[in-house]
Amino acid sequence: MNKFELFTLIYMALDAFYDQCNTPEEINVFLSDMCPFTFKDENSAVPGVYQDFNSFIGDRQISIENSFELAKNYIEHLSDVDVRAAFNDRLKNVWIDSCKEFLALPHKGKK
Repeated sequence: MNKFELFTLIYMALDAFYDQCNTPEEINVFLSDMCPFTFKDENSAVPGVYQDFNSFIGDRQISIENSFELAKNYIEHLSDVDVRAAFNDRLKNVWIDSCKEFLALPHKGKK
């Protein structure tokens, strides 16, 4: 798994949470800024969001097995309490199953 794939999976998890729950507007604003599907290149709607993510991840290796912890750590790094609370509700086994499903399909960022 590469950085952009992990970034996209984090976005999709937050988006699913937002769609399923009565969530604060702050999450919607963050999702709008984070959206990895706005442009053709591997970036976010607001490029600074993906740049921050890249800086946070650095040169760490990303695998399906460690992706949940990396995602959780990134979300905890964010200052928005509502976004952090939304991600903490995700269960690790749901995350792993979603990763496998997403990575098996054609998608933007697949190397």
